[in-house]
Amino acid sequence: MKFGVVLVTYNRLDKLKISLDCYDKQTYLPEYVLVVNNNSTDETEKYLREWKSKKTKYEKIVLNLPSNIGGSGGFFEGLKKSLKLDADWIWVADDDAFPKNDCFKKANEYLKDRDIKDISAICGKVLNRGQIDLTHRRRIKNLGFFPLQTIPGKRNYNKESFEIQLFSYVGTFINKEKMKKVGITKRDYFIYNDDSEHSYRLSKVGKIICIPSIEIIHDGPQVLTKDGVNWKLYYSIRNVLNMIKSNWPKRYYNSYKLYVRVKYFLIIMLLYKNKRQGLRILNKAVSDANNNIEGLDKVYRPGWKPRKGAKSNG
Repeated sequence: MKFGVVLVTYNRLDKLKISLDCYDKQTYLPEYVLVVNNNSTDETEKYLREWKSKKTKYEKIVLNLPSNIGGSGGFFEGLKKSLKLDADWIWVADDDAFPKNDCFKKANEYLKDRDIKDISAICGKVLNRGQIDLTHRRRIKNLGFFPLQTIPGKRNYNKESFEIQLFSYVGTFINKEKMKKVGITKRDYFIYNDDSEHSYRLSKVGKIICIPSIEIIHDGPQVLTKDGVNWKLYYSIRNVLNMIKSNWPKRYYNSYKLYVRVKYFLIIMLLYKNKRQGLRILNKAVSDANNNIEGLDKVYRPGWKPRKGAKSNG
């Protein structure tokens, strides 16, 4: 099997260095490593010039984007480029995902004796702070009135493999031929749920298999900050609604929208300090999903903070 790597980075040079070192140490090397630099403002571009100049047994490719178009935009550009490169499977990962040295070898061993025509993607076990992070591998169940995302329990990770429908871009190999059928990442999600939406489309044309022996260390941030409310909340809500709206009949979207409103209302009221700001974000995210608005929002963008003096209760 020929593997390619698409890695997206933005202003996390320390993590990028660790990540790139992981690909050098693979016991089964990829054909290429393609790094998408999302217009980083630190020393990333300079470092990547030096990295590219050092000879390795795989090809090194760098895409320096003229602006920060978010994780979804970065993966869109990287995967678009990958469709023209020589690899059968495309490994997608952020700069904070560190594959163990035998990841590609184990993927090759799993795939080489199987009929890959029915497989859209394979992925591994994600470890965060020494524990299995179950949220990266999910299933989606049709309840009859709306689709519900569920998380396979830990017992599944004792198996050789198990099937899922949704993956994150933290250590996943995508079948290039299947990706040609369903398309690549939605560019205008900016961040969040771009991988979930993409994986759901892939699950319609082939199986997605999680192989627990393939392990990835994820040096990711905590999901919930002390303040709770930040600009990323907007994209989390808007994009998950867009995902359902784009892939399911309208009747499912309407009931799912109610579920999302109730879910995030409770989260905001119970966990967030700045409840008024949280509810404002919730309402705008739902409204924009209704109106098919995508891309980088004019207000909720990197660097946004709740307005000073805003009351903490709604």
